[in-house]
Amino acid sequence: MNKKPSYEELEEKIKKLENSSILNSLKQDIKINEIFFKKLFDTIPNPIFYKDINGVYQHCNDAFSKTILGIAKEEIIGKTLCDLEEVIPKEYAEIYHEKDQELFLAVKEQFYEAKVKCADEEIRSYQFYKSTFVVDGEILGLVGVMLDVGDYKKTLNELDEKNKLLSNLSITDHLTGLFNRRYFQNIIDKKINLLSRHNYQFYFALIDIDFFKDYNDAYGHHKGDIALQEVSNVLKEILNRQTDYVFRVGGEEFAIIFEVDSKDNAISIMENLRKKVEDLKIIACNSTICNYLTISIGLGYIKKASPDANSDQIYDEVDKLLYESKDNGRNQITTRDIIV
Repeated sequence: MNKKPSYEELEEKIKKLENSSILNSLKQDIKINEIFFKKLFDTIPNPIFYKDINGVYQHCNDAFSKTILGIAKEEIIGKTLCDLEEVIPKEYAEIYHEKDQELFLAVKEQFYEAKVKCADEEIRSYQFYKSTFVVDGEILGLVGVMLDVGDYKKTLNELDEKNKLLSNLSITDHLTGLFNRRYFQNIIDKKINLLSRHNYQFYFALIDIDFFKDYNDAYGHHKGDIALQEVSNVLKEILNRQTDYVFRVGGEEFAIIFEVDSKDNAISIMENLRKKVEDLKIIACNSTICNYLTISIGLGYIKKASPDANSDQIYDEVDKLLYESKDNGRNQITTRDIIV
């Protein structure tokens, strides 16, 4: 006849069953967590890796093995950069190795950008986020995450180009492609500021197309716009240095700010400009001075500005020279030194 277990024996068996149940539950939790973190590790699209203190790969995710190296994880784990020379070019491996040593020698973080030859043979820009891996004060290795910044940099470059385009549009006359009146004000103010501070000089010309209102009235605004564009192209062709500024400041009025080493050279440039416009052979409506459209020019040699000098004063003085050219028969240049 079986002896009934005592109360104490039953209690001990219950404890063992409970402990076994807890242990199994813990094991199950651990297993689930391992599967979860492994899945999470491989699902993250950024390449991730872990190296021990000797630079040996101990872990990496699918993004690193497939996208970066193009080989299975089993061919990576347990190897160093030098062991993977078939998929990591030597010049890149040396850069990575040098960076790794800094993390093995001291607890720190790294953030840098480097070129990476990927599995598809494309060389891309990656940002590396790396950190020393420490447990109980002991450096065990490093962990790294890589971020592909190629598209980001491309977007930044495209944005930069668009900003430049918008900036250019804001200072450009839409019809002629020359600088506009607003930008003229900006540049001439800067030039006058240089005059008052330094022994600086520049030439400033105002140009007007002769009898252009008659031309517009006779042939229409469309023809007039074409004529303005043709004259503007001559201006851009002749004054094309970095220090040359050509503006459309009114309907048929243009301004030029430029620098040359002598007054004779300045006059020569303006005379060449005057002749080139006439050589366009745009049939004039009013042919009292010429059968073709012509220009009148006022040219000022601007120097020795006082601290109180302003753009309106200089503009008015050069405008007087322009009207002298017109009053004296048009299709000519009037020039004078202007000290304000």
